[in-house]
Amino acid sequence: MVYFLYGDIPLQLKYEELLKKIKDENKNIPEQHFDITQDEIDNIFQALSTNSMFIPKSLVVIKRLEKMKGLNNFIKSLAEFNYSQKIIILIYEEELNDYGKTVNPLEKALTMKNLEAIAKPLVARKESEKKSLQFFVEKKLNCSEYEVEKFIEMVGEDFLKIKNEIAKIENFLNGEPFKLEKVKHILSINTEYNLYKLTENFIYNKNSKDLIEHLRAEKNYMLFLNILGEELSTLFKLKDLSLRGIIGPSVSYNKFKADIYPNIKNNFKINNFKSTAEYPLFLKFKYLDLYSIDFYKKKMKDTLIVEYKIKTGQIEEILGMEKFILEFFI
Repeated sequence: MVYFLYGDIPLQLKYEELLKKIKDENKNIPEQHFDITQDEIDNIFQALSTNSMFIPKSLVVIKRLEKMKGLNNFIKSLAEFNYSQKIIILIYEEELNDYGKTVNPLEKALTMKNLEAIAKPLVARKESEKKSLQFFVEKKLNCSEYEVEKFIEMVGEDFLKIKNEIAKIENFLNGEPFKLEKVKHILSINTEYNLYKLTENFIYNKNSKDLIEHLRAEKNYMLFLNILGEELSTLFKLKDLSLRGIIGPSVSYNKFKADIYPNIKNNFKINNFKSTAEYPLFLKFKYLDLYSIDFYKKKMKDTLIVEYKIKTGQIEEILGMEKFILEFFI
């Protein structure tokens, strides 16, 4: 049997699930692991072509196929081997850019028809499998859906990092029930979450110093503009609901959750996919009177303008961004 596993962030999780399944079904199966980047092609073909009458099944894992030139020819050549005594796992890791788009999709590197002729494709992409990551965290930490989402938001979506953070938490709690507030101080916070909190502090408290220091060090300007634009859009929509008398600082959480949120949640889609949960929206109610709706409208437009000018080279990235931040509330 030949499995071709490909995808991005959930790839490692999918691989470990598949590996566990194979080992459970084939006790003490011998394993061989190869890395395309280590010039092991001859060794790979030798392993694929060798069968032993003393071993009923063996496992061959071939990683880093995304680095291989001539992938189509390699896949075609696999049809020449007899796999009656072998289980093969082929792994192709897709990379995501700062905007969450795949920069090396499998479909551009390989003819899927050739692949499907010899292997069973298994896809593990963030857009389709984030739920499996959430389920893993919920099962390991025995926590609520909100805490799962907050935990993943804080540490990021890299599976290996999540596993390490969970192991750290379990050691720290030593059998005590999980509460996110208990373990926040020991978590390794990911850059995106840190930038999100700095952006919130900038909008709500006009703290530009910490934000500018972060951007100078990390240079993730486009990510900041994306986070800022989403936050301004959310606040604009909440302000509009407030002006129409639908929500307000005096509305209780239970009333918002039960009576209001189901009717408005589709207005708060994240990347046109899943709606922002009710509790994070409710926490923003205390800021409803901070700025006018015209302020949000203007700042959303200004954010798009500065992003366009940076991308088109009309303004220099570092100076242009700092000028934008320092003049934001003027």
